[in-house]
Amino acid sequence: MTSHPITSNDNLVVVTGGAGFIGSHVVDRLLGEGRRVIVVDDLSTGAATNLQPGTDLEQFDLAGPEAASRIARLRPAAVVHCAAQASVTESFRDPARDAAVNILGGLNALRGALEGRGKRFVYVTTGGALYGHAASLPSAEDDPIAPLSPYGLSKWIMERYLAVLAGDRLPWVALRLGNVYGPRQRSDGEAGVVAIFGDRMRRGAPITIDGDGEQTRDFVFVTDVRDAIVTALDHEAIDSVNIGTGRPTSVNELFGQLAAITGYRLEPTHGAARPGDVRHSVLDVRRAESVLGWAARTDLADGLRQTYAALGAMAE
Repeated sequence: MTSHPITSNDNLVVVTGGAGFIGSHVVDRLLGEGRRVIVVDDLSTGAATNLQPGTDLEQFDLAGPEAASRIARLRPAAVVHCAAQASVTESFRDPARDAAVNILGGLNALRGALEGRGKRFVYVTTGGALYGHAASLPSAEDDPIAPLSPYGLSKWIMERYLAVLAGDRLPWVALRLGNVYGPRQRSDGEAGVVAIFGDRMRRGAPITIDGDGEQTRDFVFVTDVRDAIVTALDHEAIDSVNIGTGRPTSVNELFGQLAAITGYRLEPTHGAARPGDVRHSVLDVRRAESVLGWAARTDLADGLRQTYAALGAMAE
């Protein structure tokens, strides 16, 4: 993998899914740096309220027949592809929709970048859902890929399309994320466990943990992920890179930390494990550190406090 700063004069970046949880944080930073940004989002899970007033928004379905040409006509210097169907459960319920959003939508974003003569393509994908029941931990980028869900499979297929279609014509990087959490994460639908727990604790509602709670995840704060994505934009890179903390946290431990922060006193109940969930997931992040010069900075306790504060602000 090679890496050096870009020097393009064209600063237009298209962010697909830019009104969503991760994408909107990316948009905020890019705008703060003075870059021109166009958001592509159908607002099916994202929200226009996540965007700063005046942000350019093109509202259309990435899986639609005109999506690639609409992106190409924008002539972006770079595309950050955040848009996704991100629910493992939903991918089992409707694998065809999962494939349409994650594969066809991803292909249209890529084709738009290629046809528009883009210079960078950053693909935001998953880490834990790719490596499956890893033979060794932490999982490194060259470890075997063995997804356990249609969601993980669709995200992996799109990564392979990148290698085949973009090749050396369009420098690309696939950022394989750990379990991202933070402000703006929804507590319904495609929600992550931190948002679900935080919302229920805020309301004093009971909480059910899937399985015994000893499953582990690599929880990484959204602003750290945002910084990794923007850093990847500014490097010529053709490779896959894990983005996480390199530290495992069990769901039970997460519950305990969040309960201590919120003053929640109810004991959780335990339900059945979800199909397609891996038992343990933690990412080897040495490539991100050596190539991108990136490392997660936010301590879990601090990130949980920020997330919970944001949930309270949204409820007011």
